[in-house]
Amino acid sequence: MQEKDTENVAADDNGADSARFSVSRRGVLQTAAVAAAVAGAGGVSGKAAASAPLGQVLADDPIYRRADALSIRENRAQTNFNQTPLSFQPINDDETRFGDFRGMFSKSLKHNANGEVTANSYHSLLTALNSRNFADFEAILVGRENDPLRNRLVSPQAAFAFEMSGLDGNANRIFAAPSFDSAINEAEMAELYWYSVTRDVPFSVYESRNIIQRAADDLNRFSRSDIFPRDASGLVTPATLFRGTIPVDATFASRVPDGVLTGPFVSQFLLLPFQIGQLVVEQRYPKLERGAPNQFMTEYNEWLAVQRGFEPNRNTPSGNASTFTGGTRFIARMRDLSEWVHRDFPLQSPLHALSVVFALNDDNAFDPSLPYLRVNSSTQAGFVSFGLPDISHLTVHAPRQALTGAWFQKWSAHRRLRPEAYGGRINRQVNGFVNYGVGAELFGSEAYNRAVDEVRAVNGTAPGDTANDGLLPMGFPEGSPVHPAYPGGHSSFVAAGATILKAFLNEDYVFQNPQVPNQGGTALDPWLGAPLTIGGELNKLIANVTHGRDGAGMHWRSDGVGNLIGEEAGIALLADYTITYNEEIDGLTLRRLNGQRIRIRDGVVTNIPG
Repeated sequence: MQEKDTENVAADDNGADSARFSVSRRGVLQTAAVAAAVAGAGGVSGKAAASAPLGQVLADDPIYRRADALSIRENRAQTNFNQTPLSFQPINDDETRFGDFRGMFSKSLKHNANGEVTANSYHSLLTALNSRNFADFEAILVGRENDPLRNRLVSPQAAFAFEMSGLDGNANRIFAAPSFDSAINEAEMAELYWYSVTRDVPFSVYESRNIIQRAADDLNRFSRSDIFPRDASGLVTPATLFRGTIPVDATFASRVPDGVLTGPFVSQFLLLPFQIGQLVVEQRYPKLERGAPNQFMTEYNEWLAVQRGFEPNRNTPSGNASTFTGGTRFIARMRDLSEWVHRDFPLQSPLHALSVVFALNDDNAFDPSLPYLRVNSSTQAGFVSFGLPDISHLTVHAPRQALTGAWFQKWSAHRRLRPEAYGGRINRQVNGFVNYGVGAELFGSEAYNRAVDEVRAVNGTAPGDTANDGLLPMGFPEGSPVHPAYPGGHSSFVAAGATILKAFLNEDYVFQNPQVPNQGGTALDPWLGAPLTIGGELNKLIANVTHGRDGAGMHWRSDGVGNLIGEEAGIALLADYTITYNEEIDGLTLRRLNGQRIRIRDGVVTNIPG
């Protein structure tokens, strides 16, 4: 914790030297402002006595209380200030290296016939981001400018928003995004092509379906197969395919967080029932039609219109161009999971997870050090502190802080193109319009050829018709959101909320009746395999929400670096709040996505050995 300088601290009531101290939630924070206030009040004494006569307000003297509140906030602001890096965020050189801005996000701006953003339009975006003037953002040169229902840029000014607690949104640092012409991009695009042709394969039969085995084998052939989740032998297998990873260094070599490879593909927190007030929630969702009706942007002119700002959803009475069959199902296949993260909101997944835990009605599911568990207190129960209002408040507070961090990276730093745009680049290259110099590994892959066949089948075109080859079949009719890819917003906010939950829950708690959807998603069956823990299933929830977006074609795997932003946002928020409690606790503990256990106590984060 940051210590205050001598000139900012007055001597305490006994004249002892208070020049150097560390704030704790129970300390009396005597500042120069307090001394002046006390003098002005005629020498009012300090904190309330241990006992008081009847009829008294049993509280700190207001002068001292307000000074304590001020000092706590100043201290945390100083601590977070000291943690803010002075270095600039590293970026790749795509924006300066390619004069056509081929590797940069440009959706809804002006585009030429090859789907490349016009220079004037792109520079108008940069002008606004540089000036930060609202008028300049309104002057950005957009596509479909005469269409009042056009798709609009999503919150570019949020890149400059400040926070009132935790880390500043501009304080996080991540690895530079992979370059447009990198081997990582080709490997990631191959995975996205495989997602597009396997969306309707049930998770429960992954290890017996030939197409899933072929996808794993194909990804293993890429020079950067190390970015994918792999088994102990270092290979992508049906059991690891599409599972979650976090990058471990700037090369994007990956690590699989604990629990992500254990048990069913879908987290228990997206399957088990829970209750919100009197509302009992069974986690069943509308059933989507299989195949072609829900494969979108497979025709080049449609793709180009969407890049220019066309919003296909507005043309249907329901506002949803996806095709549903009627009825509901549990999340049983990638198309179900992708649609879940199509219609969710940032607080949804962590709140559902918290509700699932409370529905267990088992104190053992909470961190055993919490003060109000029955084994720790026979007279008190948690509520405002260490209870549902406290935990839920922090759980829904953290995602917004993660998103300001992600939006700084998206708009101010990387401006990475979306996979759907990369598919358009591939299309123009294979049809001879522009040579972007990519595809050395991708064009020889089964992933690419499968995607070509899928696009042709959806469009009903002849086998030799290449007009739409290379396009990535999208899971949503509107394609990706209108903000840059890197890092993912979902990957950031789900990790933030889950990090808060880890701090209050018992990560080693084993679910007593875990469930798994049957092949059709019509029912949940008992899971009889390896034990599933709260910590592992929270990591799996992070992976599901993060890579479920990949499953619809929204994001690259490496966009999941947002998990690290979200985790840091959650930890910083917890550090702020641990100095606010009156209760004595031995700190909040959790396990990071990299496996390191930490303790957060009195605003200080320390590693726990082992």
